[in-house]
Amino acid sequence: MKWNTCGLGLLLLMGLAVNGQAGKGYMGGSGTLSSPDTAGEATITPTITDAAPPTDGPLNDNMSDSGKLFGDLYVIARYKGGETKMVPAVDENGIPSMKMVEWSDPDGKTGTVLKQEWASAIAIGGEPKLSENFAVYTVVNEDTGALEINPATGGYYFLAPYPSQCVQPVADVDRWGDISSKTGLDENRLPMVITYDPTWQRTECAVEDAVFLTSGETWNSITYYKEIRYPDLIQEVDFGRLNLGRAPDAVLDHAFDEAIRSLNSADSIALDASGRLLLTTKVYDEFLTDPNGSPVLLETVIKAIDSPLENLALYIKLMKDGHLITPAAERTAIDRSLNGGIPLSQLAEIEDGPSKVLRPTINIQHMKDMGLGNLVDASNITTYYTYYNSAGELVISELPCDGCEKSEGIITQSSSDSCKDADFPFSATFFASAADKSGKINVDKVVYLNSILGINLVVGYSAYDTNGEPVPGAIDYSKNPVYYNFGTNMSKYDRGYTYTNRGQIVTAPGGGDPATYDGKILVLVENASQAGNWIETVLPILPTIFENVPFSGDNIAGFTTMADDDLRTINYIHTYQIPGLR
Repeated sequence: MKWNTCGLGLLLLMGLAVNGQAGKGYMGGSGTLSSPDTAGEATITPTITDAAPPTDGPLNDNMSDSGKLFGDLYVIARYKGGETKMVPAVDENGIPSMKMVEWSDPDGKTGTVLKQEWASAIAIGGEPKLSENFAVYTVVNEDTGALEINPATGGYYFLAPYPSQCVQPVADVDRWGDISSKTGLDENRLPMVITYDPTWQRTECAVEDAVFLTSGETWNSITYYKEIRYPDLIQEVDFGRLNLGRAPDAVLDHAFDEAIRSLNSADSIALDASGRLLLTTKVYDEFLTDPNGSPVLLETVIKAIDSPLENLALYIKLMKDGHLITPAAERTAIDRSLNGGIPLSQLAEIEDGPSKVLRPTINIQHMKDMGLGNLVDASNITTYYTYYNSAGELVISELPCDGCEKSEGIITQSSSDSCKDADFPFSATFFASAADKSGKINVDKVVYLNSILGINLVVGYSAYDTNGEPVPGAIDYSKNPVYYNFGTNMSKYDRGYTYTNRGQIVTAPGGGDPATYDGKILVLVENASQAGNWIETVLPILPTIFENVPFSGDNIAGFTTMADDDLRTINYIHTYQIPGLR
């Protein structure tokens, strides 16, 4: 037999799909195809088993795009959060729930066919809207070349028993405008073709390779002298500096420690106009003292934490743990062996081995004094003591001991701690500060990076045994993805409120109170009557950068706009602010 995908499998997508529970169980089931009977008709007998479908398919088989992350990362239709969506129904064992339903094929032939039922769920912001269409296909008898007859309908068409569940690429509105007049699809989705392979029980989807604009056609007042096809409209997500998120954990841990050392040594901590942590640090001469015996002050340095790597490390920590405190159990020397470095056990044998000095942990009281207590609000803060035993192992004790180092912090991370409300303006700024200044932050960039960083759980199993095999009962997140829920954790973002409460410092932080700001920024403005003459000018942030355009939003859309606003502000600062104030 030869299976053909019906040309009518072109997706006229409805824009609805599954959630973080998308693909629960397996998308497929099992189907068997018997030999043609004496009348030359194929007999299709769909069956459901308790085993997953085979994983080894044809060489050109890419399987469904459902749940995929790595590879081509492009802009797709996503839920804003809170919508009711359709989910392929499964039973308590994860086996698809099937039902015999009436179906009319493209020729109008009707019959009863087996089809997976639907359930519903509430969407989480950022989840992909997976297609719901059921592919239609034909079967060719390889001996006669004739189309086989579907005994259920008496026609030539068969219906895939399972929904397609593929991601849906969208065209760039800024570049192409609204293309729905050509596609008939909402959300600027691109037309797609779905194929179903009954042998391997898989659905594949691809953007239809059809002409969008012919050579010489005018679209949105622009004439194109080259043929434009729908695949040309696919938007790839450009991560730029955010590709640092793929760096080894040891690199990110080292960057995080550098940021913590800077925070601990700062005399004052405020925010700059974009929300970055602005550190004021007094630098003293190492040897000289004044007549009173105090070190001589050399300079006062005011500088924001602007390292992309440090900000990305801060973002990961705050989003995952809800605070910036390094647990005692994680304060041993950074292990760089996981990606080809020398193991710690071997480093200890050489003269310049790893330091016995603990990794830094943030000064909790210092942050509280600066009015930044929400960045150190772990639920189990305590005083603990550490020392190295004769085997060189770090020992942690809650009781004082001789030769121990005393610390304030947490011993282990609590599952009750999470990124909440007042944390998000900081995490949005950390995200923006790690991105390209001239770029743009969109929902897809946030979702993909969170998936790469493990903030979204979408790849692999939740637990493995010592042999690297999934622990029985562990969750396979590639089939049951869990997306970070901004909707239940983040309060509403208001652009006007945010940027009228940032800018130049009015009152310095201290005594538990954060700094206050005037909503303005000191920048260089070109003299309108004298080109090339730039004047120091104080301007209000909101009308200068955002033209007083209001925005108020929550969930992932609110977070994305908040981060993109911070990025726009950073870009403006680096373009027009006085160099010494950056």
